[in-house]
Amino acid sequence: MKNKNIRFITFIAIASILVLQGFWLYNTYKQLEIEFKKHTQNLFITSIEKEVFLRMDDPAKKGTWKQKEIWGVQPKNDRYTNNKAFQDYLYKEDYPISLEKVDSIFNAESKKSYSHLIYSFLITDSLGKQTDFISNEPKPINKHFAYKETIQLRNIAPEYITLLIASPYKIIFGKMLLMLIGSVVVVLFIAYSLIWQIVIINRQDTIAKHRQDFTHSMIHDLKNPISAIVSGINVLKSGKFDNKPEMKEHLYSYITKDSERILRLVNKVLEVANLENEKAVIVKTPVNLPDLITGLTDKYQSNATKPVHFHVELNGIEIIYADCQYIYEVFDNLIENAIKYSKENENADITITSVQNRDEIQISFKDLGIGIPEKDQKKIFQKFERSMAVINSKNKISGFGLGLNFVSQVIKAHGGTIKVNSRLGSYSEFIINLPDKMKKDEDDKIVID
Repeated sequence: MKNKNIRFITFIAIASILVLQGFWLYNTYKQLEIEFKKHTQNLFITSIEKEVFLRMDDPAKKGTWKQKEIWGVQPKNDRYTNNKAFQDYLYKEDYPISLEKVDSIFNAESKKSYSHLIYSFLITDSLGKQTDFISNEPKPINKHFAYKETIQLRNIAPEYITLLIASPYKIIFGKMLLMLIGSVVVVLFIAYSLIWQIVIINRQDTIAKHRQDFTHSMIHDLKNPISAIVSGINVLKSGKFDNKPEMKEHLYSYITKDSERILRLVNKVLEVANLENEKAVIVKTPVNLPDLITGLTDKYQSNATKPVHFHVELNGIEIIYADCQYIYEVFDNLIENAIKYSKENENADITITSVQNRDEIQISFKDLGIGIPEKDQKKIFQKFERSMAVINSKNKISGFGLGLNFVSQVIKAHGGTIKVNSRLGSYSEFIINLPDKMKKDEDDKIVID
């Protein structure tokens, strides 16, 4: 499946999850809102009813009622109808509602369900004029975000009592807090999983492409020397050069050179595999750095495909602790790359330096070649990865993207680090830091006077 199709399907999946989660949260909110309204309505009318019963049972008023019967109160009536009848009766007896008592009752009842409600009560006449007001909050309540409930108090000379509760959505969201946190965690986890799945699929596609490219390149690079070897052997078998020892020796040298090339390539693949699987055995021994560098510079100055100029500044560093064979291959690989990726029609110019850096020895290889783009510098040590500057170069330099991976794996196995500094079209510098065992041993010595 193409990457764009995978991304589209993932986007649809995440969008669907978000829509379903949003729909579920919205329905939950609406359900809690309905429950909140029903509960506060019940608290509201209950508070008014209790205030009525307090007035009816007032010892100071018992036996003084002018009207002995309360008209309009029936068991079959709803609470609101009966309340209006009680209010009409008590108003006739000159005993109007007390907002202070309603507030006190409502406050006590609401605390059973809510930790703190910000609310106010107000009474208005039939013309909407406010006649009484009480609030448990000194600041005015924003009516745009408040829950409002109004009850008609009386049938005769109608009055209305209104309850305002500030920001009820905060209370509802407070009840949904754990649900919201859980939903966010679930959505983030699912989104992360889907995105990570895309990353893995893309990575697998990239690896598959690299492997395919590697296979093609390796077959191509093996085919030429193998064909040359087979052809050379057939010529030698034919006896064509039996009387020409110089030509025969020349042909033998070509067969040997191509055979060694194939062997180096196969060994490099096996070594990378062993290093990745931690099967490679690294045996550190004292290695003479000047001798090692001299051997490599002599090799390339005599056998390189173009003139090479070396500038060596070892600053007195004589010994490094490393596996001699592996560290030789690392340095050989870096020098070979510096020559291979030098600028076309220009001599290769390579500077090799070493310095003591605390408990490490730093060795750098700097060339004045084609350089590496900044975006490629982080990935060139990965297997099968090559710089776009190399891929797009005019001379089409061949390679498998294994060399620098091998270098990185070996340095890591030595307990060291490697990094690259480069500027496209200007230079590349590979800096290796290796633990200095000798320096560490000196630091660990205890001197007794």
